[in-house]
Amino acid sequence: MHERFSDRARRAMALANQEAIRLHHDYLAPTHIMLGILSMGSCVAWVVMQNLDIDLEAYRSDLNKSVEPGHKEIHQTKMAQKEETRQVIGYAIDEARKLGHKYVGTEHFLLGLLREGANAPAKILTQRGLTIDKAREEILTILRSSTHEDHSHTASGHDALEWIHQGELAKAFRSPKFWHTLIMAVDSANRLGQGEIKDEHLLLSMLRDRDSFVSQMLAEKGVTADWVRDRVTRASAM
Repeated sequence: MHERFSDRARRAMALANQEAIRLHHDYLAPTHIMLGILSMGSCVAWVVMQNLDIDLEAYRSDLNKSVEPGHKEIHQTKMAQKEETRQVIGYAIDEARKLGHKYVGTEHFLLGLLREGANAPAKILTQRGLTIDKAREEILTILRSSTHEDHSHTASGHDALEWIHQGELAKAFRSPKFWHTLIMAVDSANRLGQGEIKDEHLLLSMLRDRDSFVSQMLAEKGVTADWVRDRVTRASAM
């Protein structure tokens, strides 16, 4: 499973183990993973939270307050994962798959934590107004801004934004904007529980970008993403 982790995701897990040792815990919990991400800094998950106005130092402080230090002398370097940790990682892998990514990065860890929801990192983020939908949208925004063909080296090196294959797609389509529209269409289909990508998902994708010409033009006629989503949902239920 971990062979799909990006270099930074592997680093985050290594730091999570160090956080567990620091807290005298002989297990790996979701809190340790988030503390590892925060300790590393400048990874996608870190950038996403920062962009969404999360005070990362205050967040780190609250996370540390939420966990009770143990009293054991820890000698192992790799901790056993708690059940909720395995579930978070499973969700992270699923989120990567749904986004069409061939790797699992820290951004997918963040989505996995938020999707599991019952863990301390997710609860504290939710209290601060960060939801999985907001995080997913910000990840896609970062992806769109990093698909310029100058970033084509990401396939071989896991750069700071950890995207592996977007450079290749950007070259193929010669349009990062169009590439982003396709990814958003996939996301719209997933949210509606539909596997096949159809024209209504492409329309939803364009409408979700409120700055696009199509979105603004259709908004003048009262056509919004919410309206289209409702119509698609009702049609699927028939």
